[in-house]
Amino acid sequence: MLFHVTMTHSPDNCPLYSPPNEQKKFLSASEKMFDTAKQQNIVIQFMVTGVGHVAYALIEADNFITLNSFFGSSMPFKSDIQIEPVGNVKDVISAFF
Repeated sequence: MLFHVTMTHSPDNCPLYSPPNEQKKFLSASEKMFDTAKQQNIVIQFMVTGVGHVAYALIEADNFITLNSFFGSSMPFKSDIQIEPVGNVKDVISAFF
């Protein structure tokens, strides 16, 4: 199943504004996140961020519970996470016709 994930954090929780030792912890946890995903049969198709305090991802996982558990255990800082199931446009359209 595919999921669109929106991750938002406040400026006071932004890793870029953290002290250097906290930034190192964040980078280390971020690198481990991909290994953790692989162990849980989760595929991170892409993850992007911009200048705001928001990041987006398209993630393939067996189900919502697995993905929810993944984010609960692998996020290195406080973040609001919105997870929405998505499908290929052709598949969604064909489901209605």
